Amino acid sequence: MTEPRIHPTALIHAGAELGVDVEVGPYTVIEKDVEIGDGCKVGPFSRLTGLTRIGSGNVFESHCSVGAPPQDLKYSGEPTRLVIGTGNVFREFVTLHRGTPGGGGITQIGDDGLFMAYVHIAHDCRIGQRTIFANGATLAGHVEIGDHVTIGAFSAVHQFCRVGDYAFLGGFTVATKDCLPFMKTVGSRPARCFGPNTLGLQRLGFEPERRAALKAGWRLLHNPKLPTGEALAQIETQLGNHLEIRALLEFIRGSERGVILSRG
Repeated sequence: MTEPRIHPTALIHAGAELGVDVEVGPYTVIEKDVEIGDGCKVGPFSRLTGLTRIGSGNVFESHCSVGAPPQDLKYSGEPTRLVIGTGNVFREFVTLHRGTPGGGGITQIGDDGLFMAYVHIAHDCRIGQRTIFANGATLAGHVEIGDHVTIGAFSAVHQFCRVGDYAFLGGFTVATKDCLPFMKTVGSRPARCFGPNTLGLQRLGFEPERRAALKAGWRLLHNPKLPTGEALAQIETQLGNHLEIRALLEFIRGSERGVILSRG
């Protein structure tokens, strides 16, 4: 068992809990109620605060703000939480905020994500597994991000929006509605969907048959001659035996804000 390695300039509150083989860099502050799992590395000039639970094997490169109070005027100091899974990498100046009572009281981040420099995750967000957030990507409050999602550099997702599994958002995208799973969404005036994330799905092991089904479903959904309801019915009839198609239909039908398509 290896004891934590703490730089002499770091400030660690007696009420914080550090696992084995944790490394804490210079001038880092870890406050009361923070729990850090085994094998984590917290780089210099970072601040970890609040009811924050961090799983094993996470890396905070430097200057990270983790577990700060939400930027919500309704927040009045309630004991809300930030929960982080395992194996994530948080690069320079990433900011991760706790939840609010109105949003369930928790911000949650899954496992094996990469959060590049200046990424911001606001209060009450839910983030899945193996996500990639490029530099400056920003989530407003109450955003849900699925598994295997990539958010491009300097993109922003509006509060209460969802981004489905395996979705790809191009750089500088502004998403004010839900972004379809398995699809590419790009742009800001407005953002548009450009069909299946073919290359990304191929890299993640999607067989040609699965990719072809998603492409066929997209063609129906994209058809300007078909009202969305009729397109969904045809997709279900023709392609509903595919798991990804069923997930796509469920996502669209469960949307409260509407979904981003390519047509006006």
